[in-house]
Amino acid sequence: MKQVALATTKAFFLLLVTVMALEFALQLAFPRLPKVLVEPMPQYLERLGYRLDTAHGALEYPARERVTYDVTPLSGDLYHLTCLKPADAQPFAPYEVSFLRDGHGFRNVEPWPEAVDLVIIGDSFTAAELIQRPFWQDLSQSTLILAVPGTGTLEQQRLFDAFALPRKPKTVVLAFFAGNDLDNTLFYANMLRQGMTRQEIAHLGKNPLDYSVIFRMLQFLFHSAAHAAVDCHYPVFAQTDPVRPVAFFGQTLPLLRRDKTSLLQSDELRLVRESIAEMTSALEANAGRLILMYIPQKAELYWRYLDAATKELIIDVESRNRNLSGLEAIDDNLTAQRDAMREVADEIGIAFLDLTPPLAAAVAEGEMPYFFADTHWNQLGHDIARNALLDYLIRSNKEL
Repeated sequence: MKQVALATTKAFFLLLVTVMALEFALQLAFPRLPKVLVEPMPQYLERLGYRLDTAHGALEYPARERVTYDVTPLSGDLYHLTCLKPADAQPFAPYEVSFLRDGHGFRNVEPWPEAVDLVIIGDSFTAAELIQRPFWQDLSQSTLILAVPGTGTLEQQRLFDAFALPRKPKTVVLAFFAGNDLDNTLFYANMLRQGMTRQEIAHLGKNPLDYSVIFRMLQFLFHSAAHAAVDCHYPVFAQTDPVRPVAFFGQTLPLLRRDKTSLLQSDELRLVRESIAEMTSALEANAGRLILMYIPQKAELYWRYLDAATKELIIDVESRNRNLSGLEAIDDNLTAQRDAMREVADEIGIAFLDLTPPLAAAVAEGEMPYFFADTHWNQLGHDIARNALLDYLIRSNKEL
């Protein structure tokens, strides 16, 4: 009996040492592990070199990092964040994107100019991590790009104050993404109200297991198996000519159920309005101007091309998955956020560049300006945005 107990103790000890050694090895390899695996972990941003506690208060990507992406049919946020399967991948020619970040993690060539003609501020659409030729490329001989994925207008204002305003730009384009900029602004505002930094928020309420790569691997396998066991409502088919398979990022759909009045009265839109007004005033004091560029979310363009049964399916599944109600109001409020942002621009007295019409025209003709497996524009989408912005800048400069 004692021998059995001893053998069991030795086996347990050996297993414990093995697990600890494996965990140690995985922690050393953390920056090279698949992003889909480690990105949800609380230490991810710090371990990858992101700056969470900056002097200006906004998030910065790793400084002077050499970035290389192999963009494939499975690149993007939909395959690992929704029920899409690799078999759903559409024909796609893989390509490589490579660039060097500047000293603040942006995609600018160094050294920065002391004075700039054009500054473009935004989130992941402007950062364009998976794009070889982003929409802002070659728009001006003197351009500064201040884009951080996952940020909203309030946090982007910190970038404006720290980096744009001192260079007295003639024009600042604020790229507003309808999918999550309001939510991201509210998140940042609540973080400030609590007197916390992104670093503190990342670790808030976490336990030791949350930092374990092995535990995270087990979570990932469990969630992957759970996704594989359920029926998937994507892809759906947009009745364009030709018919196109599409998928939406469910977390961005709830904004489409909100009407214009409730949006204009919301805390998040009030914060956005105040932030834009402050940036406008600061620019006008230096003879500069602000252009509000509206970027529609994918569903805004494709929803009208779905048949009634498909809409009902999406509403049913997304409502159950996220414990939501009211998604059936999407049909009535598809343009509500765009209309609200246009009203904000009119109130402040700034230009409003709506990218919806040129993108919608491409969709109507059966083109695909968005990645199938992503909520973001592909190269075609960026080309459309570049042409629209360039045309607007040329026309408005003639009018000045």
